[in-house]
Amino acid sequence: MAQLMMHRDVLKGYHKLPTKVQKKVAGFMDRFQVNPADPSLHVHKLDEMMADSKVRGANLPDGYRAIIIAPEQGDTYLMVHIDTHDKAYAWAKNKRFEMHPKTGVFQVFDVEKLQAAVEQQPEKPASPDDYPLATLSEAELFRAGVPEPLIPAVKAISSDESLEALSDYLPKDCRDLLVGIAAGLSLDEALEEMLGIATVPAPELIPEGPGDFTNVAERANFDLVLVKGEEHLKDILEAPLEEWRIFLHPYQKKLVEWGTKGPMNINGSAGTGKTVCLIHRAVYLANKLKDPKEKVLLTTFTTNLSITLKEYIRQMDSSAAEHIEVTNLHALSRTICTRSGWKGRIGDDEDFDAIWDSIWANPELGQLPMAQDEMVKEYWNVIDANGIDNEEDYLTTVRSARPRISRKQRRQAWPVFRAFQRGLKKRNILTIEGAIHQARLAVEQGNFNQYRHVLVDEAQDFSLEALKLIRALSPIKESLLDPLCTVGDGHQRIYRAKIPMSRAGIEIRGRSRRLKINYRTSEQIRKYAQAMLKGLEIDDLDGHQVSIAGDHSVFKGPEPIVEACKSQKDEAEAIVAWVQTLMDDHSLKNYEICITPYKPAIVTALTDANISILQLKPREVDPGKDEPGVRLGTIKRIKGLEFRAIALACAEPDDPMNHLINAEVLERCERYVAATRAREHLLVTIHDSRRSTPW
Repeated sequence: MAQLMMHRDVLKGYHKLPTKVQKKVAGFMDRFQVNPADPSLHVHKLDEMMADSKVRGANLPDGYRAIIIAPEQGDTYLMVHIDTHDKAYAWAKNKRFEMHPKTGVFQVFDVEKLQAAVEQQPEKPASPDDYPLATLSEAELFRAGVPEPLIPAVKAISSDESLEALSDYLPKDCRDLLVGIAAGLSLDEALEEMLGIATVPAPELIPEGPGDFTNVAERANFDLVLVKGEEHLKDILEAPLEEWRIFLHPYQKKLVEWGTKGPMNINGSAGTGKTVCLIHRAVYLANKLKDPKEKVLLTTFTTNLSITLKEYIRQMDSSAAEHIEVTNLHALSRTICTRSGWKGRIGDDEDFDAIWDSIWANPELGQLPMAQDEMVKEYWNVIDANGIDNEEDYLTTVRSARPRISRKQRRQAWPVFRAFQRGLKKRNILTIEGAIHQARLAVEQGNFNQYRHVLVDEAQDFSLEALKLIRALSPIKESLLDPLCTVGDGHQRIYRAKIPMSRAGIEIRGRSRRLKINYRTSEQIRKYAQAMLKGLEIDDLDGHQVSIAGDHSVFKGPEPIVEACKSQKDEAEAIVAWVQTLMDDHSLKNYEICITPYKPAIVTALTDANISILQLKPREVDPGKDEPGVRLGTIKRIKGLEFRAIALACAEPDDPMNHLINAEVLERCERYVAATRAREHLLVTIHDSRRSTPW
């Protein structure tokens, strides 16, 4: 029986096809797989018209044609394009559709277009060229997955500019790998880190020839999904067609299915698909559970993201979702404390201020080793975050990102911190970190069951106590496979200072991998956002500096707009004009646009311009197209979301965006997070005194 795989682009454009064509394609799937030679399917050769003899046409209603690639070995066919007669054939005419003999990746390329683009590039300099790609031999380029007919053109690439100009004409696997090599990776490193391909692929993954599409799904597959028939196609199209549900980059798939004997970690900058990997891995592990009583825990730092992830998992696999508990860290901690017998409550700022006021009013307080506001910061950032409840632990703890103080000063400070903790106990309240600490103790004492697998998103924002809780909840000590998977990004740390996972007993050395390909934001926005963090050392979540070599986006877009404004009124007017341009000239829907942070002056200006708005609220999922309105929310609220366009409103003179070089690390990371929520369009308003990009 034949198999028919469908290309990503066919699925993306399926809903735009006429209804008659959609119905024909759906019915076509079942009949084709029973008998590809069925005359009623009207599949015909196009040898004289096409550069590739494997190309076939299939008649569809209303003058439409499907482009199908027939195998030279095996019985797996590929449906790669659908359009009207002339457009479909013109699209396929000069393209080659081949499995690469070395990497086993399916590739689509046009030799003539690439060669024409090469000829438009400036001539190479007369002096010897040491550009990394130029140092590779033809054999090495072929091993890197460059199709043989394209090797001369790739050999001619002599700069990052020419590589960028030609990248649209290269198969995407070649583009990713060549970008990695150009950034300084070796060929073997690029194969592993950019494609997830072993330097010596397994023999069964190597095709017998360019037309052998057998087992494509098991190889490094970028764009093809096996459609088993009409009902399967309906299942794929039933939910909103987020591509992440169906298509994974080969390296992502490798991490999803990676079996480890200890904790593993996935890091990568914003938009690289870390959360996508985590969702797929949660479903993958849930479907492997053998005991119906076992559960998978997926937890994250923010409430809103946990709600979103729960819905994504339900859409992806409703049966697996029954075995996956999705919750945020704070709710998880409260649940554990409550089930362990605690009957208090989590305190709020008013409670904490009252305790501090009572401490400062004590006539026996004596001289403080630091100012009161610094004492408060010391408590929250060191004592509370690390779950410290005795003087000795405070004297020996690592005080990350805090001003240096002596051992004597710590001894002077400890009675104040102890008084605050007594105030909490007297009122029977806990801080959030206190609840995490109590939850950790409850798990370690056997008062709450462990999970079979634990997965953590936003790990960069977890405190030391939170990481210890996660470790306690996972079966690390039992030496079971795949006990813990953490995902995070030091670029997006907006709540606390760096805490290496090893300090919490989570050893990820040798089991940490980085994603480098950005799917969310354009290359222009990615570079702009990365520049916000220029000069900062970003960690890999375990105390080492992360390398961004090879990081790049898969698509290009307009340059971000930086608008200098003299006042709040100017800022509001600039944002309204930008929103109107996006909707009128770029056909964006209002719900695809977001403005952060929330400002009353901007709300008024949008309302006066008859532009509907919707304020994003805590603990609620963004309703998307179901509810119109330009989105408005805090920077922390939009974390985990994405929009086609983001306006970052920073025109107040004291906004950190206007003095980034001197801003605190967390402030810079906050603005990085906001900018990287944008896919295609980014507006940044700054104060008029800057008049340029603020770095």
